Amino acid sequence: MDNENKPAGTHPVAPAAPGLGAAVPKPPPHPLDGEWYVHLDGQVFGPFTGHQLRGFTQEERVGAETQVVRLGAETWTRAVDDPALVSLFPRAALPAPPPAGPVRAEAGATVVQVTNNITSEPRPQQVVILDPGIAKPKSAGTALILSILIVGLGQLYNGQIGKGILMFFACILLWFVLLGWIINIWSWIDAYQTAKAMNERYLRNLAAGILR
Repeated sequence: MDNENKPAGTHPVAPAAPGLGAAVPKPPPHPLDGEWYVHLDGQVFGPFTGHQLRGFTQEERVGAETQVVRLGAETWTRAVDDPALVSLFPRAALPAPPPAGPVRAEAGATVVQVTNNITSEPRPQQVVILDPGIAKPKSAGTALILSILIVGLGQLYNGQIGKGILMFFACILLWFVLLGWIINIWSWIDAYQTAKAMNERYLRNLAAGILR
């Protein structure tokens, strides 16, 4: 048939070259064409192709945490960690944050802007350990001198009224048996150490910004 008798819009078709079909390579294998063993309820099943496992996931018989091993491999892994099977467990997309709109405030209102500065290095935090004892600005020397002058007077200076009165009368009673010197020495040491401890607590609390 010559070109004059051909329908309009048709074009001649070139004949296929001999042996062209044999030269076309095969399509690449699908990632799910492989085979896997599945560990469920203490038993091993399979092998199953990835296409079969897709159906199992839709039936919820196989989950992302199910242990699988590829045919020919030796290491079991979670199904979601397998490079070929991970596509069977699409992760739900996180909800997008709401769009930030303009800030509006009523007349006379105060708008406060809060800025968060995130740094790669954590800032050191100051840890303050407080002594639960009494904290007052006391002089250890003054407490000692008062206690030497009168037994118990140093304790009164420190605010320990009950202890001071008890030491005073105990000292008087013990002097009848010549043992009052024990209370004297005890009152000196106690007044000095107590006043010193109170003053040190006061200075620590003052440095930490906590005053009692």
